[in-house]
Amino acid sequence: MADFFSFLKIFVLCGTFFFVAMLVLLAMPQSRLRSVGMEMSKWAFVVGLLLMVPSPIDVLPDVVPGVGWLDDIGYILGAIVAAGSALKERERRQAFEEVEFNETIAFKRGETSSADTTTADDEKEAA
Repeated sequence: MADFFSFLKIFVLCGTFFFVAMLVLLAMPQSRLRSVGMEMSKWAFVVGLLLMVPSPIDVLPDVVPGVGWLDDIGYILGAIVAAGSALKERERRQAFEEVEFNETIAFKRGETSSADTTTADDEKEAA
């Protein structure tokens, strides 16, 4: 019994750490860590929903064949939607990284980006 409570204590501590880390990541709007964390949490949600399908714990019991499967269908549909959202998050992160990489290469070559040029033109007009 002591082993179970030891495991439970570690599980709760790790879960609390993960929850706090996710809150910090959500607070940073344009962070790579936020983007990765959001994608990971969406995939974890997909796995959790898919684990609910064969689970004996149901919102609607499977006693009545048709009605009892409605929650399982809902879990599967939710997993599909969450997976699509995770894939969009990955595409957005990859596009952001590609733009950042191109800006870094342009900076190393000594080229100025269009945003730098616009800012310089605006400063000249203000003077």
